[in-house]
Parts: sequence; structure tokens; C-alpha cells
Amino acid sequence: MTNTTIAGLATESLTNCLTLVQDALEDLKAKNITVLDVGNLTEVMERIVIAEGTSTRHLKAVADHVASKAKQSGGKVKVPVTGR
Repeated sequence: MTNTTIAGLATESLTNCLTLVQDALEDLKAKNITVLDVGNLTEVMERIVIAEGTSTRHLKAVADHVASKAKQSGGKVKVPVTGR
């Protein structure tokens, strides 16, 4: 599974940010995309996006694609990937 944290997208709302991430995940056929609302559990973030892939190579490509799309939108990206 992959979770991606995007910080610094000051000009985009949370909804636009989530749309960007979900579209990027769908571009590379990520599976079981799930958005968790964790705003009531932590002050660090509002949402966590989790997606599955078909292989380690697929997950790396998906994570890189999400990071690339976020950077194109002006975001600062930290991409912790679990399961490598």
C-alpha cells in the first residue's frame, strides 16, 4: 500500500488536492483507492489516501506519478511508501 502526504498546495483547496491525487492514482490504475478522514484524530493532516498496486514496481510508478502531478501543481511532496 502507498500513502502520500502533500504539503504546500496553498492555492488548492483540500477537495482539489484530493481530486489531483485520486486522478493521478487512477491514471496508473491503482487499485482500491481509499480516502480516510483523520482530521479528528490528528492535527497534522486532514486526510490520508491509501491505494494498492499489482507489484512493487507498479507501486513505485504510482507513487512517483502522484508526486510528479503534485509538483506540477506547485506542491512540496513527501512520499513515504510502505511495502517496498
